[in-house]
Amino acid sequence: MIKILTISDSYKHFEEPIKEYKKRLWKKVEIIKLKPSKKDSIDEIIREETKLVIDRLSKTSAFKIVLSIEWKSFSTIEFMNFIQYKFQNNWEIVFVIGWPYWLDYTELKKYIDFEISFSSMTFPHIEALVILLEQLYRIDTIKMKKSYHY
Repeated sequence: MIKILTISDSYKHFEEPIKEYKKRLWKKVEIIKLKPSKKDSIDEIIREETKLVIDRLSKTSAFKIVLSIEWKSFSTIEFMNFIQYKFQNNWEIVFVIGWPYWLDYTELKKYIDFEISFSSMTFPHIEALVILLEQLYRIDTIKMKKSYHY
């Protein structure tokens, strides 16, 4: 199973596409929405949200991947091969999507296995969630030899 950790209080503008991809991916993907910090200072927010994510990551033996603009980019086919390789041992995969102030990378890197990027461009975090869901759906259709814009 693939799990996606995201810090969000609302999917307001993206609810329909998220709902549609979750329906298409059926039980293959679980989105875990963590509540954003309500602290006043950015340092406190980063500290609290990093702890929240690390608490989740430390409780799983899954392969953990963080999305960031600074890391390795894949084509869809390369991403599919990477995901398939990780699943050949029936591993669970957890993707982490941060929030506006991101997370404390120094602490986070102790709990992650890999970092990927969809682009060197910056996207809203909820949009990154939609892009990830779309790519997972695209991979699923390619593996099943269905036609889906590839």
